[in-house]
Amino acid sequence: MHKNIFLHFSRDLVNKPIISTLIRKYEVEVNILQATITPNEEGTMFVQLRGEEEKLQNALGYLVSSGVDVMVKPRRIKYHENICVSCGACVAHCLPKALFVDEDTGEVKYDEELCIACELCIPACPYHAVEMAVTTMGGSNNG
Repeated sequence: MHKNIFLHFSRDLVNKPIISTLIRKYEVEVNILQATITPNEEGTMFVQLRGEEEKLQNALGYLVSSGVDVMVKPRRIKYHENICVSCGACVAHCLPKALFVDEDTGEVKYDEELCIACELCIPACPYHAVEMAVTTMGGSNNG
């Protein structure tokens, strides 16, 4: 099983070994897809966690209890076919080929099963035909 999640680390968490603890203690595989981490400043990571369902849930609980903002990407991106003009700008940025040009019609199509929610397609689309759906699980934004 896997989950694509976005992590936000506050300034006081950036220098702590949270990811290495996550891997060692909770036995999950962490694939870092995108990260911006600066010592003594806030940091963000987009990761894919893989492992047994119970271990993933425990790992997510650890992250939240550590104060990390955890945002699960359950629906990946929303593709608005009615807005898309099939310019193909997003296709060039889609690493897993979830957005692609249909060879028969020439139209851009979206395969949600292939999407890893890397978000590279969002700024590439000049028509705002793709957007991210995010659900917050916990961390400092709770309240």
